[in-house]
Amino acid sequence: MRWLKRVVMVLGVALVTGALGAWWVIQRQLPDSAVPVIHGLANRVQVAMDGRGVPTIRAGSFQDAFRVQGYLAARERLFQMELQRRAADGLLSELLGPAALPLDRTHRVYGFHQVADAALPQLPEAEREALEAFSDGVNAFIQSHPDRWGLEFKLLGTKPRPWTPADCLKGLLLMHEDLSSTWRAELRNEALKVLPENQRRALQPVATEWDQLIIPDVEMPKLDAELLFQAQPVLKTAKLPGLPNDVLGLSGMAGERDGSIGSNAWVVSGSRTASGKPMLMNDPHLGLASPGIWLPMRIEIGERFVEGVTLPFLPGITLGRNQAIAWGFTNLGTDVQDLYRESPRGERIEDIPVKGRAKERLRVPLGAHGPQVRPGYSLKWAALDPANLRMPMTKLIRATDWDSFNAACDGFLGPAQNIVYADVEGHIGYRATGLVPIRKKGDDGSLPVDGNDSSNDWQGFVSQAEMPRVLDPVKGYLVTANQRILGSGFPYPVATRWASPVRAKRIAELIEAAGKLDHAGAERIQLDVLSLEHRDFMNLAAPLLSAGWQSRFHGWDGEAAGDSRKFLEAELLKKNFRAQLLNRILRGAGWDADSFSSDTGDALLREALKVDQEAWTRAGLGDKLEALSEAARQTKKQMETAPKTWGEANRLDLQHPVGRAGGLLGWVFNAPRGIQSGANHTVRVAKPDFGQSMRFIVDWGDPGATTLVVPLGVSGHLGSGHRHDQIKDWLKGDPLGQRTRLKQEERGAGLLFPN
Repeated sequence: MRWLKRVVMVLGVALVTGALGAWWVIQRQLPDSAVPVIHGLANRVQVAMDGRGVPTIRAGSFQDAFRVQGYLAARERLFQMELQRRAADGLLSELLGPAALPLDRTHRVYGFHQVADAALPQLPEAEREALEAFSDGVNAFIQSHPDRWGLEFKLLGTKPRPWTPADCLKGLLLMHEDLSSTWRAELRNEALKVLPENQRRALQPVATEWDQLIIPDVEMPKLDAELLFQAQPVLKTAKLPGLPNDVLGLSGMAGERDGSIGSNAWVVSGSRTASGKPMLMNDPHLGLASPGIWLPMRIEIGERFVEGVTLPFLPGITLGRNQAIAWGFTNLGTDVQDLYRESPRGERIEDIPVKGRAKERLRVPLGAHGPQVRPGYSLKWAALDPANLRMPMTKLIRATDWDSFNAACDGFLGPAQNIVYADVEGHIGYRATGLVPIRKKGDDGSLPVDGNDSSNDWQGFVSQAEMPRVLDPVKGYLVTANQRILGSGFPYPVATRWASPVRAKRIAELIEAAGKLDHAGAERIQLDVLSLEHRDFMNLAAPLLSAGWQSRFHGWDGEAAGDSRKFLEAELLKKNFRAQLLNRILRGAGWDADSFSSDTGDALLREALKVDQEAWTRAGLGDKLEALSEAARQTKKQMETAPKTWGEANRLDLQHPVGRAGGLLGWVFNAPRGIQSGANHTVRVAKPDFGQSMRFIVDWGDPGATTLVVPLGVSGHLGSGHRHDQIKDWLKGDPLGQRTRLKQEERGAGLLFPN
C-alpha cells in the first residue's frame, strides 16, 4: 500500500502546485495601483474607489477626465473592448477560428471598419477630441502593463493593438446594429404579400387596445388583431416564398429579437412622489453576458459632476445624472433601414484571416444604395453614412435645463431613443431623438422598393426641431417601454414594428396605484414580475378547457415568480396556442409558426380567444376549441418532463466569450446560474441571457441617494472581488437603497495620475 500512498501524495502535490500556479497567473492579471503618465494630461487627476470598485474621477477638465476614463475602462474591461472592435472589424475569426466567420462576414458586408474610419474626420471637433483623449488613456494602460491585460489574452495567445478613436465609433456601430436592424423584416413582409391584408395585419399588429401613447393618434385607428375576424379572407393558393436563415451565407446575424421584450424608462412629477420632487427610473433591457455591458462611474470637475453608467468603449456618461438634470433611455425603434431591389454596380473585396486555416476571401456586391445583403437587394442604412455617426455625450453631461438638454439631443442622431428627463427644478419631460427618414407618400419603409425609381429615395430626414417632445404632462408621469409611443399626431411614419405595450401599461397601472412614490416603491415597480399578458390569456383560455384547468387558474394573477410552476404551464399553453393559431393562418402557404418571426404580440391571441366560433369559421381557421384543446394536450405532455419551476426553466445563463464552449472553461469563466423571476412580458424582463442591464433610480428630493446596480460587477477580471459582487442585489433588490447607492464611502488610497 506504500506505493498507493506515494501516488496520492504526488497527485496531491501536483494539484496544489497547479492550483497555486493558476492562482498566481490570475493574480498577475488583476489591476494594480501603478499609474503611468498619460499623454496629453494637463493636470493631475485623482481617482477614488468605493466598496464596489466604482471609480470617482476628479479632474480639472472633461478632457483630462476622459483620458483617465479610458485608462480605467481598459484596466477593467480591455478584453471586452478588444472583442467589440474585432467584431466590428470582422476580425473575430483571426482570434477564435472558423466558428466566428458568420459574424465576421456580416460586419464585412456592412463595412463597419470603413464607415468608422470615414466618420472620424467628419465628427464635430469636441466629439473627436473626446475620443482622442479616451484613446490616449486606453493606450497608456496597454503600454504600461505588458502581459497584464487580462487572462483571456494569455489563453488565446494574442496582444492588444493600440486603441484608436475610430475603435470607439465601431462600438457605436455595433449598438446601431443591435437597436436598429429591420431589413430582414422587409424580406418577410414581401413574402407575406401573398396573404390577404387582414391576415397580414393581424400577424403583425401595430395598433392594439393596450397602447400607451405619448403623442396621441389623431383618430382611433383600426385594431389590427380584430381585422382577421371581421371579414371573409380571400383564399389564395400561392405559396409563401421561403426565407432561408442563411442570407448570403450570413447566419447568426444580430438585430432581430423578440418584439415583446425591451427597456423601461419613466419619470414621475413631484405631485406623485413622497419627496414632492420628480423621480426618474431607467432599466434598459439588453443581451446579458459576462462581463456586463455597462461600467458604473462618477466624474467630478470642480463643483460639477456627472454619474451613471458608460459603455466601456465610449467617453462620458451614457445614462445618468449631473447636478441639475437626470436622463434615461429606451430604444425608439425607428426604421432607418430600407432594401432596394437593384443590380450591383461593383464589389468590395474583403479578406478575412481565420485562425488555423487559410484566409477567406469575401466578395461584397455593391448597389447604388449600399451593400447587397442578399442577391439583388441593396441595404440603405442611416448608420452606414459616416456623416450620421455622432455621440454628443459631452453636451448631454453638461446640460443644466430643458433647453440645453434638447440642444444636446439634437446632435444624437442614432440609434434613435426615447429619452425621459427630470430636473432639480421640478420638471419632467420626454424627447424622441435620432433620424427619421422622409420617404415618399404611402411608403412606410416596411417593404423593399425598386432601386431604379428615384422617387423611392429618401428625401432627407425629419428636422430635429420637429422631433416629438413633452414637458410637464398634466397626468404627472411619462412611461416609455419600446411600445408604440408616437401616434398619428406625429405626421411621419416612424416604425411598423413595436414591442408589446404590456410593460408600459403595467408600469402606468402601478404608478396610478402607488399613491406617493418613494425609492422602495420605485424599485418594486422595476422588479415587478406580474404578466398582464399571461393573466388575461389564462382568464380567457382556462374557462374553455377542462375543470382542472379552470380550478388551477381561477383568479390567477399572472405572476412570473421563480418558484411558480403555474406560470411555466401558462407560458407553454400560450406558446402552443400561438403555434396552433399561426399554423392555421399560414396553412397551405409554405410556412409554419416556427418559421415565422416571434415578434407577434399577444393582441392576436386575446382576440382569437374572445371571438366566437362563427368568427373563426369566417376567418377560415377551423375549430376554435379543437385548436385550444390540442395546445392543452401538448402542454400537459411537456409538463411531464419540464423543470419543476418557472425559475429553473428560465435560469440565468450569463456566458463569458471564453466560457461559451462549456466544460472547465465554462465553469471558470461563466457567471453563476441563478434562478430568476420575471419573463418576456413583465416589467422586469428576464430571460436566460437577456434582461435588466442595469437599474437606476433618481429622486430629486434626495439626489445623493441615487441608486444604480448592474447584473454582475465593475470588473471583467477573473479573480477580482468586483466581478460578481452586485449580482445578489440585482437579483433580489435593495429596498432601502443603501448597498446600491451610487455615491458611497471611498475605500483605500485611490490612484493619482501625474501630469
